[in-house]
Amino acid sequence: MKTGHASSMRCAGAETVNAEAMRLFHGALSPAAERAAIEVLRSGQIASGPKVAEFEEALASLLKRPHVVSCNDMSSALVLALHLAGVGPGDEVLTQAFSCLSSNSPIARVGATAVWVDMDPATASMSVEDLRRAITPRCKALMLYHVAGYPGPTREITELCRQHGIVVIEDCNNAMGAVQDGRPVGSLGDYAVHSFYPNRQLAAIEGGALVCPDQETAHRARRLRRFGIEMTSFRDALGEINPDSDVPELGWSASFSQLNAAVGLAHMPELAMHLRGTRANAELLQDSIEGLKGIRAVSAQPGAEPAYWGCLILAERRDEILRRLKAEGIHASRLHQRNDRYSGFAASRRALPGTDALMNQVLALPCGWWLGEADMNRLVSGLSLAIKA
Repeated sequence: MKTGHASSMRCAGAETVNAEAMRLFHGALSPAAERAAIEVLRSGQIASGPKVAEFEEALASLLKRPHVVSCNDMSSALVLALHLAGVGPGDEVLTQAFSCLSSNSPIARVGATAVWVDMDPATASMSVEDLRRAITPRCKALMLYHVAGYPGPTREITELCRQHGIVVIEDCNNAMGAVQDGRPVGSLGDYAVHSFYPNRQLAAIEGGALVCPDQETAHRARRLRRFGIEMTSFRDALGEINPDSDVPELGWSASFSQLNAAVGLAHMPELAMHLRGTRANAELLQDSIEGLKGIRAVSAQPGAEPAYWGCLILAERRDEILRRLKAEGIHASRLHQRNDRYSGFAASRRALPGTDALMNQVLALPCGWWLGEADMNRLVSGLSLAIKA
């Protein structure tokens, strides 16, 4: 085991959790975010305001993509992406079954059919080989989920999809800060979606963002997230609804609030420091489990630097190990239930042996910036004891 590494790389002042609970996720607001939230609440300007545009501009700079549209949550952002891509009833959307309903339910919301694509269990990412087999003439879009902040094989998938005229939507909902080929994750797809749920790398209480391919599409997305209203002409000089302002394409309610924007902006300066601490903990954990029998770390794609929403491992006796870790107050998790088991999806049923293998062995371990070296040592010790039991 490397000693001293995590403590030297973690952010200053990172807390050490008590022995009763080692959290997989961290959802508390920082003091700066609490102050920002109180300021907005006292102002009375809560639902909308200038901080929304400020947050979008800051996010565009962080992601190195200029056309960012904030939304009330990530599922709304995915519905927007699918709608803007022209996906509707009769169309198919390629996606992964090992995912969250917040990612895949938008496919059903727009009336499309899910086509489940298999995964490579060694990297917990979409299989390019199976994707080639899964594509049909009805496939209009693909949603690439970067599982637990581990970037998938985006370049290969994007190139393949463009050969078939398929729109690529990168689902970066827990991958904020991940890097792929030297650029922020979400840089290669036509669209990218991010989440600001409380346990994400950048928390804003709730919210999401849609990265659009161009200014015209982003402007359309901004109208759709507010019922299709053109905000520059919707009110007249008296502040009343302008009868001459048309709404040619009706949208729905999916706006990001001033409160969420203020919290997200307050957390943004801490992001880089938190990512350094998380990566240091993940590296220490991966180094420490190399000699443990029956478990191995999930590998990152070449050229990828994960954001580590959790540190993923494959364990031969996964469920027994999980039970013992939880009994010791270590909040590990199987992370997701495969969505192809839900009857609510209209979907093509396909054999997914890689997904089967992943579901049987994958385990997400805590490695967040809030954990100290003593916590990580406790986790490694717990793993060792669970394996020997």
